[in-house]
Amino acid sequence: MSELVHLDVAAGVATITLDSPANRNALSVQLRRELLGHLDTALADDAVRVVVLGHSGRVFCSGMDLKEARGAGASRRRRACPPGPPRPRSGGPTG
Repeated sequence: MSELVHLDVAAGVATITLDSPANRNALSVQLRRELLGHLDTALADDAVRVVVLGHSGRVFCSGMDLKEARGAGASRRRRACPPGPPRPRSGGPTG
């Protein structure tokens, strides 16, 4: 299975790229797992000062993968994004 989300870290910037243009970067189980994994990796790296989310294709993200959601039971959806610690949130613009 090919990777749907890529992580690149350079000069304190972690760039996470959604790379599933065939389905407009819809949030499939695989894409969500990879995205969370890369976010965890970036947040754990003391050298990372900012995380940039990007995309391949014409659309950043079309939302949930409805084709996948129609066939998934509730227990499968819960396993796709297990609960974790709260994520840091931006305080917004400062100045």
